Amino acid sequence: MSWRNLKRSRIYGLVAVVLVLVCSLFIWWSVDEGEWSFVSLTVNQSAVSSSPTIELRASTKKPLVLIFGGDVMLSRTVNAKMSTYQDYAWPFREIASTTSVADVTIFNLESPFLKEADYRVPTGSFSFKANPQAIDGLLLAGTDIVSLANNHMLNMGRQGLGDTISLLSDHGIATVGAGRDEETARQGYLIERDGWKIAFLAYAYPNDNSVATDQRPGIATMDTDKLVADIIRWRQQADLVIILMHAGTEYVAQPGVEQKAFARAAITAGADVVVGHHPHWPQSWEIYQGKPIFYSLGNLVFDQMWSGATSQGLLARLVFQSDLSGQAELIPVVIKDYGQAQLWPDDEPVATFWDTYQLEQPGVLNWPAPDNN
Repeated sequence: MSWRNLKRSRIYGLVAVVLVLVCSLFIWWSVDEGEWSFVSLTVNQSAVSSSPTIELRASTKKPLVLIFGGDVMLSRTVNAKMSTYQDYAWPFREIASTTSVADVTIFNLESPFLKEADYRVPTGSFSFKANPQAIDGLLLAGTDIVSLANNHMLNMGRQGLGDTISLLSDHGIATVGAGRDEETARQGYLIERDGWKIAFLAYAYPNDNSVATDQRPGIATMDTDKLVADIIRWRQQADLVIILMHAGTEYVAQPGVEQKAFARAAITAGADVVVGHHPHWPQSWEIYQGKPIFYSLGNLVFDQMWSGATSQGLLARLVFQSDLSGQAELIPVVIKDYGQAQLWPDDEPVATFWDTYQLEQPGVLNWPAPDNN
């Protein structure tokens, strides 16, 4: 072999060794909407004299579990019970093991907190105020986000709304649907879990002085044009956009025209889920354009023990796969002793729950991955 050929052979050999070492240690980074994620490399080293074969396997998100509950009211008789038992986590003690294990847990908070007050509210009053100690129950339940867009959030005026947002924020619970003005009420919130980005927006039906304006604190109202603009604003940033809707006729099991129109407009505009509350009864559900809508989950923590229908409610457990396909399970809940939510008892036929509302007992609800995913 000539000196030149020997030198060329040594160079080739050295290059091959370097390639093997580099490929075996190299971590390939890819950027996905501003976040870094790993992509594994497999190197075929069957012949060091040839170029290595690299196979890229894109990382996938683990399934995302969301749990939604309906109306949570921590005032009136619920407060009286917590005070009597000296246990401000009492309303959630029997369901916390179910709600706290979700990746994200979401409720509608139906009563404002007030930091300094007499928290006694007589039976029959609809002006709610909650003791800040009741935050214990929300924390026990693993609450991540609450909707403040409802008809009771301004019961204690500007002070109650400010105290509520401040207290929840201090304890790591995000709020949506209300704020110091319309912009903040409609801002929404983006939460991140294990590579998922989930945006939440919330709206309620009132058209009165509880609605936020440019100059006045309050809640986000159900304006379809603004809903669409808000969804478009979040759509490019989030994997999922979820709408919380406080609307409908109380004490009926079927949604009204306004509920359906608003929820379906949200899906058409790009939302992935709509979850409703306010009627104090569970209502029907549907898969619309391949996306789930739950028109009302009913009560979760409330003191409306005057009927079987108002002393029951639902948890909705949604699981999303990385391709955005998913499934939902509706979990019946019964309210005991004027304010403690409990899972439906094993010795009671679950059909009894659904017969109360003349609703069909659901199985597992599924929806496909979107076509443009």
